[in-house]
Amino acid sequence: MAAPPRNRTTEKAHVDDEALQRYCGAWRDMQCSRRGGGGGGDAFVVGADLTDITLMDAYSGEVVRRMDGLSRPGLRVCAGGDMICVVSPGDGLLRVVDVATGDLTDLSMGCSAATGRNVSSGYTLGKVPATGEHKLLHVYAAANGSQSSEVLTITTGGGGGCQWRATRSHPPMRIEHGISRSSATVGGVVHFLSPATTSAPRDRGVECDTIAAFDLATEQWRPVLMDGPLPADQRHRGQRPNLSLAALGGRLVAVHHDYPGRTINLWTINLWSLTPNTTTWTKLHSLPIKNVLRGWEEEPTSHPAAEAKRGGRSKKRKKKKEEVRWLCREKVAQPLAMVGDGRMAVWARGCEGAVRLHDPRTGACEEVAQVEKGGCVLGFYSGALAQGEEF
Repeated sequence: MAAPPRNRTTEKAHVDDEALQRYCGAWRDMQCSRRGGGGGGDAFVVGADLTDITLMDAYSGEVVRRMDGLSRPGLRVCAGGDMICVVSPGDGLLRVVDVATGDLTDLSMGCSAATGRNVSSGYTLGKVPATGEHKLLHVYAAANGSQSSEVLTITTGGGGGCQWRATRSHPPMRIEHGISRSSATVGGVVHFLSPATTSAPRDRGVECDTIAAFDLATEQWRPVLMDGPLPADQRHRGQRPNLSLAALGGRLVAVHHDYPGRTINLWTINLWSLTPNTTTWTKLHSLPIKNVLRGWEEEPTSHPAAEAKRGGRSKKRKKKKEEVRWLCREKVAQPLAMVGDGRMAVWARGCEGAVRLHDPRTGACEEVAQVEKGGCVLGFYSGALAQGEEF
């Protein structure tokens, strides 16, 4: 495949409040809800211990609804539109939860085409804007690394027909299908980055920020790859773990953790927005990394070997504590949404995690909820939540 033409990248140095709100509105394709019968609001969905799923208010962190035992180890959970999906590739299990009502539907069917001990799977749930249909995309890889995909339409009305079917084409490059922040759904199109590991084989013409796209409406992979926003001097294999994708205000957003040199004050989380129907990326904002993530208040100390030469047990103990603190720092910030008061909900990840509200105008960052070790934020939902009993 010939390399696609280079995308144009523009940088917007200053973004006023109106522009920031326009670019960074609500994240509509992710799961959450807020307390109140028939009311609207913002909340996020947290998965814990591989089994329990909780809806939490985005402003206070209070629990809105519990879904304990919805999943179990070995199952995959994904969120999209206004649904949560629990699926297993091996035995055909498929459960769907309507976030607004809390209704659970069991759509278990026959096994998918992806069977076998050496098959790795990834699932993405999205909504087709033109029809309102929810579709589940399953990308799987065989032991030799080759990737295939299948899709099904979620039908909860009892009409049947919920069966896996092979997509009309294969992924145009090797994609990262096992890490949720490596993909984002915008306008019924699922976008994927390449594999997150720097040692993974790379297809010809594929850079660290190259993006592949799958159209849920046509159930086909788009043959032309899309270039990401990184400047040419940063487009190397080592940058891939620092990249993620998000859907923000109806636009595809690339998130880049940028670490130039060893000066923490220069380290930022850059948000780039793709202008609809173009190949132009615009830099929306650069968030100082130490304003969002914990553990970055001080710069890393010198290499342990250099300190060891200076001798002294006290120095070694101090150095060990510094090393542990540095290793346990929060490493990734994934934007979730712009909430109603103009702040950005961000999921901070490290040994443990937290959801914080960051004000891009002042730099203030308020923690609203902790995410325990092993937990994850599945998504964000803005809409009404019907009254009813908890799960």
